[in-house]
Amino acid sequence: MAGSGTSDGSTPRPVALVTGAAGAIGSASAVELAAAGFDVCVVDLDRSALAPARAGVESAGGTCRPYVCDVTSPGRVEATVAEIVAEAGRVDVLVNGAGIVHVDDLLELTFDTWRRVMSVNADGTFLMGQATARAMTRQPPSALLGRRGMIVNISSAAAEVGRPTRAAYAASKAVVKHLTMTQALALKHHAIAACVVYPGEVIEGMLRSIFTDIAEAAGRSVEEVIGEALRDQPTRQFQTASQVGQRVAFLASSAGMRFTGTVLWCDSHIDPVPPS
Repeated sequence: MAGSGTSDGSTPRPVALVTGAAGAIGSASAVELAAAGFDVCVVDLDRSALAPARAGVESAGGTCRPYVCDVTSPGRVEATVAEIVAEAGRVDVLVNGAGIVHVDDLLELTFDTWRRVMSVNADGTFLMGQATARAMTRQPPSALLGRRGMIVNISSAAAEVGRPTRAAYAASKAVVKHLTMTQALALKHHAIAACVVYPGEVIEGMLRSIFTDIAEAAGRSVEEVIGEALRDQPTRQFQTASQVGQRVAFLASSAGMRFTGTVLWCDSHIDPVPPS
């Protein structure tokens, strides 16, 4: 059982729980965590959609356990976290990656759509964070990581500047950012940290669907909209999901565990200059 000791007396691998693991950022985070030495529990609405993440985690040397959970359901969240702790032994890191987006003019945005986006992005992050933090308080600190746990919430730069056609998404991500700050303060005496990641523009994720919606509404091609967005990037390139996953894995490391209440921006990745 991961997190509860090994038969040969060696230090057990820490355990990470990643929601939204069928998505690009969630899947990449799971793989990067496995490469960093974690066993990973992956969560999403559809078990079959978790197959790529599971394959990636196992290829990276980790054990992967898939779980189906609707993060907007308090009962299902509580039951899933309890099941994970029973099977994996503990949870050292929670990555709240479950999220959805909707593109619409503010004056056309319906309340049902507003609530659906807020329910997944904000409510789901709160519910999973609370249930997992409660479980973390009941476990001893990790000898390897030096704390009882770390919560990493995936937010967005939209939390800071808003988006005219993504009102519900931007508002929900602002909730995630401020919830993280509260978690950091409320949980510090339990030796649990909380940080938030702004992934930047990741074309592999929901960004492509956003560009598609924008293009259709404007009667333009997706390629044209993507090209314009690229010209606004300082490096003329998008982030990759793997780059975001690497930032998540850093926060989950013994070095990253020293941070709490931190916003980690992943925008404008610049590759180092190779030696001459």
